[in-house]
Amino acid sequence: VLEYSMNQLVTKMRELNHLDIEINKEKSIAVVGNSGKLLTQEQGEFIDSHDIVFRCNLAITDKYENNVGSKTDFRFIAGKSFWRNLTEQFSSYKDDFLTNLKDQHFIIRANPVNASIQGIMKHYNTKSNISYLRLNVINNMQKQIGINDISLGMAAIEIARKWSDNVSLFGFTFFQEGWNEQHYFENITPYSRGHNPLKEKEYVDFLQKENLLRVY
Repeated sequence: VLEYSMNQLVTKMRELNHLDIEINKEKSIAVVGNSGKLLTQEQGEFIDSHDIVFRCNLAITDKYENNVGSKTDFRFIAGKSFWRNLTEQFSSYKDDFLTNLKDQHFIIRANPVNASIQGIMKHYNTKSNISYLRLNVINNMQKQIGINDISLGMAAIEIARKWSDNVSLFGFTFFQEGWNEQHYFENITPYSRGHNPLKEKEYVDFLQKENLLRVY
């Protein structure tokens, strides 16, 4: 078991928390979800052509490049995906997947803070930067869009919209398909979700209708 002092963990969090990005509203952002519908599309080259690419949680691109691309600038990660072992829940889960990624920027949605600390312990040797979505940022998003307990994907979409006027979504079906088709790269053992995907779908449909983003 690896053990680190609190001073080591705080120092490491500060070193990794380096957000160096020039926010230009004209830059294009692709937000890539994990839906199995991506396997029916060949959008990989188009996704990679965007200035910035967001992905979610533990999405794999290796061997799926033709469908989902290979470029990842920011990876939005739920607290449980950051520090827990999810072998029993997700068939492709590898405990060192995040640790071994390079040159990405992880955006962690973790509350309470102990999930963040445990994640830093687990991925202490990562080659990627790590920043955190504060609870007040999530709360403000939820107030603005009128949806409680938004999903990680919804948080990524809203961050993209704050950064850019040129946002495209790929692989978002808001869990309308069966469990076996919800992730393009693995099988999922069913579990209880807290958020309301239909409310999120209605909101994204509205944004698309108003030409505030594009959905593929």
